[in-house]
Amino acid sequence: MELVLTAAGAVTSVGHSVDTACAAIRAGIARPRKLREFRVVDEESQEDIPVTGHPIHGYTDGFQLLGRWLRLARGAVEDGLSHPGMSGATGAFWQKTGLVVVTPPADDEVFLSEPGGALEQMREGYLQPLHRALGLAIAEPNVALMPLGHAGTAAGLQHGMQWMASRGLERVLLVAVDSYLDELLLQQLASQSRLKSEDHPVGLMPGEAGVCLLVETEASARRRGMESAVFIDKVATGREPDHFGSGRQNMGRGLAGCIQEVLAATPSAFEGDLYSDLNGEPWRAHEWGCVRTHLATRLGAARLHIPGTCVGEVGAASGALGVCLAAHDLSRGHNPQAHALVISSSEHGEVGCLSIRRKHP
Repeated sequence: MELVLTAAGAVTSVGHSVDTACAAIRAGIARPRKLREFRVVDEESQEDIPVTGHPIHGYTDGFQLLGRWLRLARGAVEDGLSHPGMSGATGAFWQKTGLVVVTPPADDEVFLSEPGGALEQMREGYLQPLHRALGLAIAEPNVALMPLGHAGTAAGLQHGMQWMASRGLERVLLVAVDSYLDELLLQQLASQSRLKSEDHPVGLMPGEAGVCLLVETEASARRRGMESAVFIDKVATGREPDHFGSGRQNMGRGLAGCIQEVLAATPSAFEGDLYSDLNGEPWRAHEWGCVRTHLATRLGAARLHIPGTCVGEVGAASGALGVCLAAHDLSRGHNPQAHALVISSSEHGEVGCLSIRRKHP
């Protein structure tokens, strides 16, 4: 099933709308800041060292964890609904729509909850309030939480495609958010030596973002007169057995399998644009190096894009942000091959790959 991308919205550290964010990332603009609320200790000098991140300054200040997610999600959806083609959306329109909400994995340590309690907090404190706050006539059975981190967008779109096939839905609104700027999460990352700092030059820079995508069946988009130049033609998901959380070296087999599945019908080596969730951590770099080795004959002179260099690590929002960037470049003719891939790898093993194309005139 092909999905037409008819609207998108985003809130990032380099732009509070999808157009400004994509233009800024394409131009290589970044706005890193010292995190005043969090510091790490230098192992040799025992002095406090500041950590640099990519907060959305003046937008998420004062919000914590679930409140921060809600702020990001509502901002992204507001931006998406401001698209000219959304002005005539009625109750009947939303009744034929599913809502897929992508988040980081449920972490009991970060949520200070009993074993298994984090997921319930996410449902009661984020999913349900978000559904109510959006005020859209989306039926509750057509609302799903996808707490799968980086690979959540690929898995969420697959889930939406299943809904379209089995429930007669015509479209899916996918909302993906994440913030690495919660103090408990930062403490956890610091204890695992995953943060980049003056004392630790390889690691991630915490960021945050909210992104939404509205995808439709081609028939639905045509009926509404929404002729989009960009469509998602293939989605693949899988699992990496040697993931970061396993403690073993990630050899990239799961991600390579997803890319191979997406490119199975492509006769020649892929030479379009590839949007990755690389974030400065060595295990991700090693995984990507292994993928290049596994797919030496399938990946040609592909142009690698790493949005994290501009917005930091945005986790569960990275896949959806990659789709926005791919669509932005494809619709403006920046990609001569008219074909892009968005790849995602979660630290707990979920992996995904999306194929995005520009329609030929």
